[in-house]
Amino acid sequence: MTNRYFRQCARSAPVLVVLLLAAVAAFAGDGGDALDGAVGAVLAHKRWVVVAAAVLAIVVGVWLAARRKKRALLALAAVVLVGCLAILVLELNQRYPNQGLLSLERYRDSVAILLGTDIRLARFRPEPVLKVDRERVPRAAYRAIDVHFHLESLPPTIDPDRLVQAMDAAGIAKIVDLGGLPADFKRAATTFTARYPDRIVQFVKPDIAAVVADNRGFEAGVAEQVRWIDEAARLGAQGVKVSKSLGTGQIDQDGRLVPVDDPRLDPLWARAGQLGMPVLIHTGEPEAFFLPADSHNERYEELLKSPESGRYGKPPSREELFAQRERLLSRHPGTNFIGAHLGMQEDNLALVAALLDKYPNYYVDIAAVLEALGRQPVTARQFFIKYQDRVLFGTDGGWGLVTREPGWTPERWFRDYFEFLETSNEYFEYPFGDTYNQGRWRIYGIDLPNDVLEKVYLRNAEKLIPTRAAVLERLGPAGVARVPAAAAK
Repeated sequence: MTNRYFRQCARSAPVLVVLLLAAVAAFAGDGGDALDGAVGAVLAHKRWVVVAAAVLAIVVGVWLAARRKKRALLALAAVVLVGCLAILVLELNQRYPNQGLLSLERYRDSVAILLGTDIRLARFRPEPVLKVDRERVPRAAYRAIDVHFHLESLPPTIDPDRLVQAMDAAGIAKIVDLGGLPADFKRAATTFTARYPDRIVQFVKPDIAAVVADNRGFEAGVAEQVRWIDEAARLGAQGVKVSKSLGTGQIDQDGRLVPVDDPRLDPLWARAGQLGMPVLIHTGEPEAFFLPADSHNERYEELLKSPESGRYGKPPSREELFAQRERLLSRHPGTNFIGAHLGMQEDNLALVAALLDKYPNYYVDIAAVLEALGRQPVTARQFFIKYQDRVLFGTDGGWGLVTREPGWTPERWFRDYFEFLETSNEYFEYPFGDTYNQGRWRIYGIDLPNDVLEKVYLRNAEKLIPTRAAVLERLGPAGVARVPAAAAK
């Protein structure tokens, strides 16, 4: 009976192998969508599934070998081989979602390009024939403070004098430098800030990677970063910057991902609040980055060029990251937070509005989100007017000030923002549009009233960012933050 059973297994093994190969091909090729649910469940527990399958294969293999069932053993080996191939395909598709080695559709596309019946999307650069009037805005309507700038990313050709020349030409009164790790902070302090102390505002950046790597433990690492905040405050820091890697990039010594609202980090946010320093925090990425990098993703070209930016299938989810940030806002009402890039919710202003309504200690900047705001000009204008006391001007300058095309100067970088805020111009390009392809569209201006412009450009930043003297006064001569009586109440 047993021998007959194994003979049947051996005869059916080729059929099983064919079926498994078909499943692999279906996943890799055009029929993969049908398997997404099952594959997603497997990938969620990939390590345990592989271990369980390996143990089962070993046990069955030993049992068959002990009974000298050669054909059944060969069939099992074939199944294991196909399983390994399937795992390799799954891993390849997950790590390199834009690869085309396993896609028949990509090969058909290649043939079409060779025959001249199609072109690569990256080479599609249509020149608009639309003729509309365009108002140029050489200078901001009010002295502007750019609260989101990266001196550490400037090319060597832009020295302090060249940057301030551009700021003067565009009407930028000050920029806030966010490169606040010790080396970048001190380099900027001894070059840009030392030469133009009234034009550069510096934020300090806690090094969360150093916290998790500290051999003395997490608490000791946090205490070290609190000391760095104090040191930077004595050197002139007026705010705190938190990078997007918090919540997605740091693994503690227990092997756990450090969340945005990790209570062990509370001393950092408490110290910022005691010093009156706002915390500019970058949490998450655009929604498109959490979706598959396929032909349905409107930022496919950007993800194709920088696949490491994609968050699809990587924990935590976008919703969980935002939930962590909200818990952080709730737990620290005495600390002001600025959501970088409109809190990375620029594609859904209703979500931004809900947070602003709920948390009076929450503000947002508009750095590098014109591609989203400019295609919803009516909604964006209503949002700016309603939340005119909570929106800050910022450009993400530094990243964009590189040699791209003739005419892309620092002055032009600033002026694109002015055009969006101050005019009703139609169908013009946004910053980064030709560099990262953040969607194949152009944008429209929102023509804000003058009183709103003054707040967005200047007054909100002046209200939120303390002077250096105010920070030093709170720090006190002994280096211990002192909370004024009014703040204590």
